[in-house]
Amino acid sequence: MAKEKASQEEIYRQMRMDIEAGSYPASSRLPSVRTLAKRFEASPNTISKVVSRLMESGLCNAKRGVGLFVRSRPTRRLTLLVNSTAVRPGKDWCGYIESRLCERLVTDGIETERFHITPDDPPYGPAVERIRRPGRVIVCLGLNHEPHLKAIGDLRRPMLLIGHAPNRTAASSVVPNSFRSGYLAARHLIRRGRRDIAFIGRRRQVRQVMLPEPESLKELAGVQCAFVEESLHLRPEFIFPDVASVVERADSLSQKPTGIILPADDGVETVQALKALGNNIDRVVIGDERILSKARRPGAVVVKRDDVVDIAVDELLRLFSEQRVGNRNFVVDGELNEGTI
Repeated sequence: MAKEKASQEEIYRQMRMDIEAGSYPASSRLPSVRTLAKRFEASPNTISKVVSRLMESGLCNAKRGVGLFVRSRPTRRLTLLVNSTAVRPGKDWCGYIESRLCERLVTDGIETERFHITPDDPPYGPAVERIRRPGRVIVCLGLNHEPHLKAIGDLRRPMLLIGHAPNRTAASSVVPNSFRSGYLAARHLIRRGRRDIAFIGRRRQVRQVMLPEPESLKELAGVQCAFVEESLHLRPEFIFPDVASVVERADSLSQKPTGIILPADDGVETVQALKALGNNIDRVVIGDERILSKARRPGAVVVKRDDVVDIAVDELLRLFSEQRVGNRNFVVDGELNEGTI
């Protein structure tokens, strides 16, 4: 340590490094404020502020009348809550994000405690009551039920939401830009001369009630914006809440759409919906880059999954190092690929 007086930030970083390097083992007692003040040639007031930050960081705790003691590396563990009933990550979007995220965090020495949805949990996410000892940071992957997120926020840990922008919760978030996706998809079809464009959204079920996905509503808002720019009207009869409703309503349409925007899915219901609307319909799908691996593919607006992972890792490392409440929102833009069909 140089002879000139160290700043509060320098002292904090040095103390943090000493604790994490094992210079002060877990459960050991830290030197007194007066002793630390002599070591760093700083005022007791500065050292007291450093001690407060160490306690906020979860690196140590105070025992009244005894002193300050090092805790057992609580800051290197995070709690991960996933919107899945699977014991392990699947092959879907959330499963990929989870797998890559955990791989990256392991290299930084961060341990992950995972909670998935069990039969005793509510349908929208793992029960908060199960989280008896939350990690220093909480990650919510694919969870979007605001009252549930608010209850998780009451655990008073920095939070990062992946896939959902917070409304009632103080948390950071990483989300695809659904508005831009809908806008790019509509502009692509309009440029191709498709002016009667259908939109298929997504619905989710919460406590047996079907609700539109927030992402679908934002995509639709992007579509409407593109239509307004061209002085076109998005016809209500061409707006479908999900794929299943297309077949039900297709026969009642007086005119078939010439273009369609829909989620990236090759399931039976999607194939049936496309047939019901006509074989020559021009389509754009909204999803991630997996659609680009197909030899024949329609136009697509894709969000690269690794872009989401990169941002999530950077924000988590910031939360671990700075130990601040999450409050930054990141939007990952989709890009248009015109397809090969």
